[in-house]
Order: sequence, then structure tokens, then C-alpha cells
Amino acid sequence: MHTDFSAIPDTTNVTTVLPDWDVQTWAFDADPSTGVIARQNEAENVWIKDGKLHLRQKGYKKGDKGPVSVAEIHSKRTDFNHGSFRAKYQVTVDKKADGGAVAGFFFYYDDDDETDIEILTKDGDKAIRYTQHPAYDNVTDSAIPDATFQLKLKKSWTKMQEHRFDWTSSVTTFFQDNSVMKEMTKNVPKHEGKAMINLWANNGSWSGPPSTNDVEMKMEYILIYFNTSASQSGNDEDFNSVCKGAGGPKNGTVCWINDKSGVDSEDSKVTLSSADSILRSQNLVLVAGVGLAAMLLVWT
Repeated sequence: MHTDFSAIPDTTNVTTVLPDWDVQTWAFDADPSTGVIARQNEAENVWIKDGKLHLRQKGYKKGDKGPVSVAEIHSKRTDFNHGSFRAKYQVTVDKKADGGAVAGFFFYYDDDDETDIEILTKDGDKAIRYTQHPAYDNVTDSAIPDATFQLKLKKSWTKMQEHRFDWTSSVTTFFQDNSVMKEMTKNVPKHEGKAMINLWANNGSWSGPPSTNDVEMKMEYILIYFNTSASQSGNDEDFNSVCKGAGGPKNGTVCWINDKSGVDSEDSKVTLSSADSILRSQNLVLVAGVGLAAMLLVWT
């Protein structure tokens, strides 16, 4: 599923030009006991200009009342089940502003089955967080070991770059510009779900106070190469046909997917676990497409 914003004319009505995505307009309530401020997703905070998708957290001045105005989009598909999720973006902040925001690119089934790439602007301009939920144990009131990490990027997130995670049944691997940053085996998602992108703040412990000036997330593209719940259950006729035409299920362990420039490089290689290390009823298979290899998982 490719969404290349450079090919889309400027518009403030993105629902007419993004058939694969839904702009969100729901809200979170305030929680006075914790100091959390209400936040409202608004369509006016999502637009396309100069070949980029823009998401905005509106500046929230000291003394402002009402919710923080934020942005979020969801994929219309909710059947992603393993794959390579890639988005090229930057986050822009006013250094003179107080407060900050969270820029998220993630997979979501529910709060206990979720993979996040998040930039918390309060962390500094080279910090990034990778999390697989659940990351917090409410019983012990403590973080769950190996469920979330804060790492240092090779360049500031204010610069345009590709963020990516490759999700297989046994491991999730995180990348910056095709370079591996982290592998996580804790809380790897087990259900099919959707992709989400958001920019928000609510004065909570994660985001901190909302920025007093606008924060923007500017995105060049979103590329998702994926399996579906139907393909894994054997109910996807198109999948089964292509797989059979390519020689049927095999124990292949490496899949190549072109990067955005169309180049096959060592850095773009997706290394998959062997079939023995995942569900015994499944095998990984390399299925050749027209000009593109696809990473697929099928029942045997």
C-alpha cells in the first residue's frame, strides 16, 4: 500500500485524495486528577502542501481553555498481519516555544497489542522511542522490562528521514533510513490491525505540556508491504494463486523490497526468522511479483 504525497496536489480536504486513509475527529477527555488536558482531533490539522502531508498540533498558550487541537489518521485496512511499515517524515518545532508534542507512527490492534515509533520533542532532537505494548504493569506500578526503549538517532528528527518497523511473528525490527536501530522480541503483536499516524500532546507524563506554538509533522510517503489475516488463514484466493504460481510455499528466509528510489540494497533486506522459530503450522514464503518481491506468510 503506497501513499506518495508528492503526487497529490495541495488540498485541505484530504479525505477526497487519500482513499486508503481516514482522518480522525474524535476526542479524549480531560483528567483533572492527573492534570491531563482534553485533546481533540480535528480535520483542519491535516492537509497536503508542496508534496507533503502535514499534521499539526496547534499551539496551546498558557491560560488557554478547552482541548488541545491535534491530528490523527488511520488506515482504512484493519487486516495487516506482519509486514514492513515505512514512512518518511520530519517534525518541526519552534525552539522558542514552551512544551512539546508526540509524533507517532504505529501499528494498533488494542492497547495490549501495539507497536510504536514515537518522537517526544521534550526528549531532544535526536531521541526516539520504540515501544511494544503493554509497556507498563499497573499491578506493580512499574515499567515492563524490554518493552520500551529510548535511543539516539543518527540525525535530528527535524531532518527528513525514513522511519520503519518490520514485524514478523517472533521479532519486530526498527530502522532509521534503512539502518537497523533495535530488535524487539518482547510483546510482538499477535493480532491483525491497522496503521496509525498522529501528533498530539495532553500535559500527561508521556507528552509533557503541549507546545505553546504549532508543531508539525511533514510526511513525504507511507509504504506498507504486508500480509493479511486472510492470507494467513488460507482464505485469500489471489494470494493463494500468486503463491502457487511462484512455486508454492517454501522455507525462504530473506525477502527483498525496493526502497523508495527503487534500489535493492543490503540495507533494504528484510531478514525473517526460520519457520522452526515461529508457529509450526506456518512457513515463510518468498512470492515474486512484477518488479517487486513481497513478504508473505501462508498456512501449510
